Amino acid sequence: MWYPGHIKKAKGKIKTYLKTVQGILELVDARAPYASRAYEYDNLFMNKERIIVFNKVDIADESKLSFWKNYYKTKGYKVLKTSLKKVSVRSFLTKVVYKSFPKKFSELRVMVAGIPNVGKSTLINSIKGKKALRVGNTPGVTRGLQWISVNDQFMLLDTPGILYSEIYNKKILYKLILIGSLKPEEDEKEFAIEYGFNFFKEMYPNIIKNALKSDYMPEEYPEFLNLFAKKRNFITSGNNYDIERAINTFLKELSDGKYGKVVYDYPEDYDILK
Repeated sequence: MWYPGHIKKAKGKIKTYLKTVQGILELVDARAPYASRAYEYDNLFMNKERIIVFNKVDIADESKLSFWKNYYKTKGYKVLKTSLKKVSVRSFLTKVVYKSFPKKFSELRVMVAGIPNVGKSTLINSIKGKKALRVGNTPGVTRGLQWISVNDQFMLLDTPGILYSEIYNKKILYKLILIGSLKPEEDEKEFAIEYGFNFFKEMYPNIIKNALKSDYMPEEYPEFLNLFAKKRNFITSGNNYDIERAINTFLKELSDGKYGKVVYDYPEDYDILK
């Protein structure tokens, strides 16, 4: 299952230990600034001060992010943009994030939250090392949650990835598969690629051309998959194109941003924003 039980448990722990933090640092994938908040954020975080970080802007089409940044600002959020794999994470936390939260106590405690594969591990692992602390007598530490010391005045509470228990909006489902935040069921992979192929063909044709290393534009996604397999020499023992391998390779490289910059989210995709 793509929605394992530990995510449900993580939500319970988040609500239980919310009182131990003064704010929430929500990481989203800049390629899907709306879809990558596919969890019950209002119910989970209530009235806590929240900052949204658009991560992976280095592989996002930044020209399409202005709407989303303004949208979240109108909702009362502070919005930051970064690429955690390209910057000094400790500097980003101390010089940007720390200064963006109001300080009501001598020590700032912030919960890091988000769906899988939006950069939480990159953020946490970049500052762990010898200065990381598993503080057993600090309120809020349980199995699966961990306090990380950024400096003497700033602590982060690491949390597992979270998602909705059911994602009924197929566009959101496919976008999460394309950015690598959701492990799809076998029958969902081709649907996601079909959605992505049609989207790229209209909005980002260079994604397809870069994946195929060719200026030729296939008419339909099955042709694209055959050409992709042929280009990579993915052949089965029966001398047929290995479409399964082509699908998995394409999805992995796409989620890594190897074919170009993209933003999947558009306001017209969601009735609530029309």
